[in-house]
Amino acid sequence: MKDDNKTKKLLVHELTELRSQNAALQKSIPGTISCELAAEEARRYAESIVETVREPLLVLDADLKIISANRNFYKTFKVIPGETLGSFIYDLGNKQWDIPILRKMLEEVLPEKEAFDDFEVTHDFQDIGHKIMLLNARRIYRKDIGAKMILLAIEDITEHKRLENLLTESEERYRRLFETASDGIVLLEKREGKITHANPATEKMLGYAKKECVGNKLQDIGVSLDMGDFQTTMQNLNKSGILNYNDVPIKTKSGQQIYTDIYLVDRARLVQCNIRDITDRKLAEEEIYASLREKEILLRELHHRVKNNMQVISGLFDLQARSSGNPELIEMLNKSQSRIRSMALVHEQLYAAKDLARIDMIAYVRALLQELLQAYKIDPRKIDLIVPPDGDVYVDINKAIPCGLILNELISNALKHAFPGGGPGELRIIIHETKNKEIEIVVQDNGLGLPDDVDIHQPRSMGLYLVNGLVKKQLEGQIEVRRDNGTEFRIKFPL
Repeated sequence: MKDDNKTKKLLVHELTELRSQNAALQKSIPGTISCELAAEEARRYAESIVETVREPLLVLDADLKIISANRNFYKTFKVIPGETLGSFIYDLGNKQWDIPILRKMLEEVLPEKEAFDDFEVTHDFQDIGHKIMLLNARRIYRKDIGAKMILLAIEDITEHKRLENLLTESEERYRRLFETASDGIVLLEKREGKITHANPATEKMLGYAKKECVGNKLQDIGVSLDMGDFQTTMQNLNKSGILNYNDVPIKTKSGQQIYTDIYLVDRARLVQCNIRDITDRKLAEEEIYASLREKEILLRELHHRVKNNMQVISGLFDLQARSSGNPELIEMLNKSQSRIRSMALVHEQLYAAKDLARIDMIAYVRALLQELLQAYKIDPRKIDLIVPPDGDVYVDINKAIPCGLILNELISNALKHAFPGGGPGELRIIIHETKNKEIEIVVQDNGLGLPDDVDIHQPRSMGLYLVNGLVKKQLEGQIEVRRDNGTEFRIKFPL
């Protein structure tokens, strides 16, 4: 009986112990589940933070192991989640992140200050090369789950630094050019056109020190540049990028008058104004122009005197002809007189022309026709003269004299022999430039025609002999004659 009671007591004790253990177990299970849920919530919380950040971002635990990384971290540093999550940051990427300065910041600075901002780190990575990064870190603590974390933001500023260095180099080059330029350069602000900078060449050129220029406008330092409304000028500059002003007079501080070319260049926030002293060039140009003008006057006077001398010779022939009773001599003198007048007419045309080196052949033909009609006393109403309208056919004086003599002979022959009794008839003169850079002269009449026994290449008359020689030897050209319905002379020679 006693044994039975003992057994019952033992069973009750064991059952009570079992219940106690069961109760303890039931209490521990929710705690374990709660910790697991908390850890999962912490992971989701970290991921939600990192994925909203544009820069590469890591979330580290208290032991500097990576809890989470955003997409931009993987993309920038060419790593994958499998080798990233749960890794010690210094072991990441075959220990490429084992950077001494990063160790110092995470292990020494961050524990003391809780955060650091814009810490610049330069490192050469095996896969992605040289990188310059700005690091920002924060220690955070979540009381609800009792977790300590570190947020590490990494901004890749490699390209920004490269552009910044290029800009610095460009600014330095511009500064050197600005300071050493031989042209005066001033920088103007765009609102009112006040000077903000002036280089040493400006002081040397105008006599105004830099401090006298800054804050003033161009007209205050002697630049007489009429830009009208300044804002309108700025709008025009914005459209074209550059504006030129030539021969701008400037009065220097000492009162000296100089001449300049001025260029306004749009430089975004400012306007660059280049001032180039052209005084010496302008004086040289004026001297050259004066010299040319003097030579032009002398050349015109020379043409005028040659024309007058030829008229004197022509007058002597006329006196000789009048005093002679020999008809053949009179005719010979008259022909010579006509030839001299044709040459004198060239000099007369050149004397009156703007261009002393060339003669307008159309104008010359018109003037020559008038003289020959008067010389041979021909009624212009009986002969239809067809001359091209004002054209663009010019020859130099070396070709103008032989052309004048040729035209004189051919037109004289037509007026004297083609139309018995002075008409009626048609005389056509064509002068033009061909596609082969040649001058073609055509003298055509519908008169009696050239006799068949006249060989233009071996002429017996003085006039045609002169024409043939001038064309071939002086002008280096060709001549041909046609006898259909009158006579046509066609002459070509190179320009």
